[in-house]
Amino acid sequence: MTWSLNEIEALARKAARGGGMDWGPAEETGKATRWLCAAGWPGASALAELLLTQDGVTWEAVRPHTDTDTWAARDGRLCPSAAGAALLDRAEDLASGRTVTLINVARPILLIPYVAWAARATGATLEIRWPGLRVTVADGPCHADISDPTALTVFRADTVTIGPAQAAATGQPVTRVYRGDIPADTAQTLAAFAHRTYAPGTPQSRAAGAGAGLSDND
Repeated sequence: MTWSLNEIEALARKAARGGGMDWGPAEETGKATRWLCAAGWPGASALAELLLTQDGVTWEAVRPHTDTDTWAARDGRLCPSAAGAALLDRAEDLASGRTVTLINVARPILLIPYVAWAARATGATLEIRWPGLRVTVADGPCHADISDPTALTVFRADTVTIGPAQAAATGQPVTRVYRGDIPADTAQTLAAFAHRTYAPGTPQSRAAGAGAGLSDND
């Protein structure tokens, strides 16, 4: 089934919130999912798998420790949404030449939009790499060199490196689309997480809800 990008972003945002993220990170995660789907990449599926993996896990356990140039989570896999937020906070450092290595990253594809936003904010040309993939981003063009097609769907990457581009952009320019395909099981998973954000219904709210009126005025 195809979805508009607005629909994808709204569903992803609510699902991320239902999965335990605060509204700020959930907003960014929704936008990141939209960015990936607009590139024709499986952003929605990546988010659904991430939320299932992190369900019931605290943000503190999966966010990166950023005291050094090697970032890892306190417990288990590093959350790409948490790491992406930290990257945006340090966009100027990346633009100035800093390179960071992320360890044991869940669904690394979700990091790509954050690197693109850091490049746009600073005007720098940045790259993100893990085995089988190198994406180069600047304030405008984005190129993907994908030597292993499974790199886009890898569940976990041992290491992800992010920093200034070390060479000229290679690979194909990323083209944009305006609708995204979401598998039915992915949509169901995201909808289940999104449903957690809805307040429990009461007899009064159900009676007053859209389409639930007790009289017909037509």
